[in-house]
Amino acid sequence: MFAATATIPKQSAIDLVATHASDFGIFYPTGHLVVGFPTPAQAEAIHAEFIAAGYTEADCAIYCADEVRRAAENNLAENDGFFASLGWSARAVETHLELAGKNGAFLVIHAKTDPEVERAMTIIRQVPFAFVHRYHALVIEELS
Repeated sequence: MFAATATIPKQSAIDLVATHASDFGIFYPTGHLVVGFPTPAQAEAIHAEFIAAGYTEADCAIYCADEVRRAAENNLAENDGFFASLGWSARAVETHLELAGKNGAFLVIHAKTDPEVERAMTIIRQVPFAFVHRYHALVIEELS
């Protein structure tokens, strides 16, 4: 019903960064949404909604502020060259890091097609969120 990732257990945030395609080394999970929530409670509530709707941990993984902070800091420190700074992906990771610094929480949701994205957004919009980044092959789109 969902992506082929459904059989893969949730990865740590560090492993997630390491195993996804990158933009000059910067985290770039093509075919996914990265959603930031102001509070862990909001992320947990929406994560529960995704699970109730049939998503698995691999389709919709939840990450706490500490996990994302460590992963984002490592990713940015290891990829601070000129080319990495050219794209929007480094700024997106900096946005993730900023929210992690405020104890936000995150969902990474597999949503490759427009219908998958709209289905996910219907669930996400149930509570206030800080941002939704949709990773296309060549562009990061901010959704509302």
